[in-house]
Amino acid sequence: MHSPSPRRLLLDAFAECLSVISTNNGYRTNVGADWTLEPRPGDATSTGVFTALIEKQQRAADAAQVQTHRLTTVAVIAKLPADTDHLQERLDDLVTDIEMAMSQKQRRFPPGFTYPVYLGMEPLMPESAAAGWVGVSVTYQSHIPK
Repeated sequence: MHSPSPRRLLLDAFAECLSVISTNNGYRTNVGADWTLEPRPGDATSTGVFTALIEKQQRAADAAQVQTHRLTTVAVIAKLPADTDHLQERLDDLVTDIEMAMSQKQRRFPPGFTYPVYLGMEPLMPESAAAGWVGVSVTYQSHIPK
């Protein structure tokens, strides 16, 4: 059996941070219950969607790491059911929960991995507010071993 790739170890560390999101743990949503590393298509009208995907890899930004590491961008995707009167509130809840869950969790990332740096957030809005969901993509970057 093969040992996990550095990309899988990175996603597993994200899972450890993000799957704890629940109102019982002091968060605003229960999206952590929907965590999966095997996302399935869906419009999230009845259940949530919560995953992390490797968006891209590129040459390390630090010259000292070019031979040993890759700069890896991870997109955290979250979608929750939401009624038309609370789309912005639910969007803010998702972003707040993700940022809080990722805050100060360096110990959850393997040795040799840099702690993910926040890059940005983009709302994932349905074409129609009546679709019944709202979502977000929050991107992070980390240098991970080759």
